[in-house]
Amino acid sequence: MFLSGEIGAELVQGQDLLVDNGFVYMRTTKGLQRVDIIYRRVTTTLLTPLYSDLTPCSVFLGLIDAYKRGNVTVVNAPGTGVADDKSVYAFVPDMIRYYLSEEPLSSGQCGNIPVPTA
Repeated sequence: MFLSGEIGAELVQGQDLLVDNGFVYMRTTKGLQRVDIIYRRVTTTLLTPLYSDLTPCSVFLGLIDAYKRGNVTVVNAPGTGVADDKSVYAFVPDMIRYYLSEEPLSSGQCGNIPVPTA
């Protein structure tokens, strides 16, 4: 919850969302608010119709449709689970060098981050 507040993002669960006509909306006390970007924390398996009986909320099925239509951006899109695996984090600097031909802005080593002095 701390991180979502720091970046100005809403922290919601499946029952807080609904999909209507290919668009994703968040239920709020002031009515529906359109959602443009989602950082998903649900496995891709739960987003497929074959496993829909495992999900407590059908919004996940509509999410795939909205995503395919280009009406919502899913930061960690279905099928990109390897990028969300924390064991891969150590290799991110090498991936940046290889795929982007750039040096990473951060070392990725939390213990070696210089502490600014006042």
